[in-house]
Amino acid sequence: MAKITVLFGTNVESEYTLEKGESKIGRSMECDIVVDNLGVSRHHASILQEGANWVLVDGGSNNGTFVGGQKISRHTLKDGDKIVLGKHSLVYDANGFASSAKATAKKGQAMGGEMTMFVDQAALAKAMAEGGKRMVMALEQGGREVLAQLGREVTTIGTQADIPARGFLVKPVQAEVIKTATGHKIVAKGGWRSVKVNGNKVTVKDLNAGDTITIGGATLTYKQA
Repeated sequence: MAKITVLFGTNVESEYTLEKGESKIGRSMECDIVVDNLGVSRHHASILQEGANWVLVDGGSNNGTFVGGQKISRHTLKDGDKIVLGKHSLVYDANGFASSAKATAKKGQAMGGEMTMFVDQAALAKAMAEGGKRMVMALEQGGREVLAQLGREVTTIGTQADIPARGFLVKPVQAEVIKTATGHKIVAKGGWRSVKVNGNKVTVKDLNAGDTITIGGATLTYKQA
């Protein structure tokens, strides 16, 4: 018997025993192994049993599947392998067995219906390595706060952007958050939907910690991570 442990940082979120010929991994509650993170696709990857081996297969995910720092499409798992999906890691134990409490811990809380948030893997790795003060956009998804990293020179917000914002007439890219020498500024990209900061319509505005940005049905808070 083999086990997968799902971690966020160093915190164990859930454990799953590999008992089926195929175990699906993703954000959807339909998956066998649920990873509650917007950087993870609804059906992100699968673990297949092939003889005595377990094989990890990426399912065409938006942000990729990584083992040992390398992006993979297919990988035969070895004891202790760490699979990285967005900000979560999954540790493979070739001889483990999940406790029943941890195996079901996340099933009722998954945000499977939300949009996948695209993750800049290089920017995320750099931010984690640097530590210290860094600014993020906080938004509520699935009843919990999600932090969107602002590691790129330009981070987009919209229906088909780095940070998802839904709503009637919201454009694929409705706004850009641009790095400046002192922090970030937000730039509206026009269209029928306005971009508001602290309730006021803006076209360009330097952001301050605690600012609230509203676009369509999305409300984001600019804050320190």
